[in-house]
Amino acid sequence: MNLDTAPPTPVQPLKALKALLALRRNPQDTRQVFLLTEALRGRSPFKLLARFRADAQGRERLAERRSLLPTLRRTDWLAALPPGTFGRVYHDFLAEENLSAQGLVDLARSAGLDQGDDGSDRFYIGCRLRDMHDLFHVLSGYGRDELGEVCVLAFSHPHQGTRSFAVIASLGAFTLRRRWRVPGLLGAVWQAWRQGKAASWLAVQPLESLLTRDLRELRQALNIAPPTRYLAVTDQARAMGRAIPQPPGRTL
Repeated sequence: MNLDTAPPTPVQPLKALKALLALRRNPQDTRQVFLLTEALRGRSPFKLLARFRADAQGRERLAERRSLLPTLRRTDWLAALPPGTFGRVYHDFLAEENLSAQGLVDLARSAGLDQGDDGSDRFYIGCRLRDMHDLFHVLSGYGRDELGEVCVLAFSHPHQGTRSFAVIASLGAFTLRRRWRVPGLLGAVWQAWRQGKAASWLAVQPLESLLTRDLRELRQALNIAPPTRYLAVTDQARAMGRAIPQPPGRTL
């Protein structure tokens, strides 16, 4: 029995709470996001699978079954792309943050969630969405600061339907509002969700073929609006002396 025909995994509230508390102590612990996602999974992967199969581009991705990871591992090729292209900004983002495409795979393994390829559509979709996370950062314009991580999950939720993203984004927004005390923070997270919902469905886009595109033009083509509220909040936070990195693809 593969993942497409396996029964839904019951929601595990105690495991979800444990992962959420660990994530609250260390917001950069991405491993806990994987654990929380698994604990809250339920029927959501089947809903996403049905959406893929009902969408023309989704059916194309399932038919070609092209893995995103090998392209994202081509660091020399990405580094040689012209400045301002999607792939070059992605490469520079990973380099500045000391990240790699393989890192997300390793985190999933460390969380015990790396099962072998069973040939199912669900397995393929899960791997593709996992490998897209940092691409979502670049496309949406959100950095890896605490607010940027909360916003990118809010932005990603309409594309992936992952319950943990909604939970982390909601709780993270209120936690950061109390900690940062910067006006407009909740509005920045709400804008992220609305702009994610308004954008083209990124989960089914042929992202491998889009890495050579100019990032600004690509954002326009995919109807991804600038994260104006996030930028205003982080600029204000920097003015207050907080060490917050610039978001990917931003022109200073």
